[in-house]
Amino acid sequence: MKWRVEAAALEYLLEIHKNSVSTHYTLGGSLHAEGAVSIEEVMPGLYSIIEGNHSSMVRVSSSGEAVEAWVNGRRLPLAISDPRDTQAQSGGVRLSGPQELRALMPGKVVKLLVSVGDEVEAGTGVIVVEAMKMQNEMRAPKTGRVKRIHKAEGSTVGPGEALLEIE
Repeated sequence: MKWRVEAAALEYLLEIHKNSVSTHYTLGGSLHAEGAVSIEEVMPGLYSIIEGNHSSMVRVSSSGEAVEAWVNGRRLPLAISDPRDTQAQSGGVRLSGPQELRALMPGKVVKLLVSVGDEVEAGTGVIVVEAMKMQNEMRAPKTGRVKRIHKAEGSTVGPGEALLEIE
């Protein structure tokens, strides 16, 4: 299973594989992590998660599309969506503040269509990424100025990796 997760103003791609004994996860994006955990639902909405020698209690609640997790007593609001969706379920594209455009699957940057400092309109093509032998033009999620380009032409990218940032 794969999900796009927004937490603490950062976006991640979470991939989970379960078997009868443990759950393997890969977290890509602003933070890369992977490992195996044991997850047990101790009561509805309350989970015990053990990774190595570390244990956490996580309470998950949702109201409509809003999801929040309480991890060892600390509140963490989340937005969870399918990574294939062009807009996150948490209200779609953010209109204020910088926004990173991220790769949705492994691939290679074929062409940069913009440079740092360029003004772009929402929906304008900004980068072409080849994935699974298909070239995909990725579009600006918002109107703004290209602040940073994270990947050069010819670079390989993994799922959830930042490609460029628009402010």
